[in-house]
Amino acid sequence: MKKYILILFIISSLLFARVPIDDNRIRITSTFGEFRTDHFHNGVDFGGNRMEIYPVKDGEIVYYLDEDEDPTRPLYGVGNVVMIEHPDNLRSYYYHIEPGTIEKSYAKVTEKDVIALTGNSGRSGGAHLHLTIENMKEGLVVDPLEYLNIDKGSSQPPLIHGIYLRTENRLIQIKDKMPMSYKGEIKLFVKAYDLLGSIPMGLKRVKIYMNDELVRDYDFTYFIKRDNVYYISPNYRFEEVYGVDSHFYRGGVFTPKRGKYTFKAEVTDFDNKTVVLTRTVNFY
Repeated sequence: MKKYILILFIISSLLFARVPIDDNRIRITSTFGEFRTDHFHNGVDFGGNRMEIYPVKDGEIVYYLDEDEDPTRPLYGVGNVVMIEHPDNLRSYYYHIEPGTIEKSYAKVTEKDVIALTGNSGRSGGAHLHLTIENMKEGLVVDPLEYLNIDKGSSQPPLIHGIYLRTENRLIQIKDKMPMSYKGEIKLFVKAYDLLGSIPMGLKRVKIYMNDELVRDYDFTYFIKRDNVYYISPNYRFEEVYGVDSHFYRGGVFTPKRGKYTFKAEVTDFDNKTVVLTRTVNFY
């Protein structure tokens, strides 16, 4: 119940948030919660160079960082930054900004004010805006796509590539009603992703079942932030969610007994389209 109260609180806080770039230039290139080598992607990316950036809500610029002021200093992975604090204990971050374009003043701003231009500063694979939104009161980093009125640009449902079993020395994609003999621990994985055109993207929710029991429920609506470490609800760290491949989700570890096992994956994308895949294995 507490989880849903938090979600309703976040939605009400961001109900009137605006998209930080012009509507006719929206091109989403990465979604919230995606795999990033050793951490979750904590925002949403909008691709494009030198696009005007607007605050998601009225607020006040409380911090900025621009390499144009000191080109000799080391630049963080997020590049040039603007941070804005808003009413209701919200804070928004705008990363990878074009050098020399930041509105350099600690001043109040409105949704109509241009605060900078998108760029390619920091560790970036191409010009884009990375937007992060944080609820300071609750210690949450929230998915901007939940609250911005954006057409994600995809009519395709998400894709479940398969359900997998990892033994000591093999990765096996389950074929339905597959017979299998194995003694010892097995790791369960689901490979799934959303598609934006032909580009694989992250998912909003991943549920994994074994014999009708929900063994994992990954909800990418928000992160819980504790000691600068992100957890997804209810309490999963990055290494507990993903395998070494960016689209493999962990389903836990089990030791099979003789008999039939049913595995089910249920995945939902950011447009709330859901796909289900079920597979059975007969252990003998």
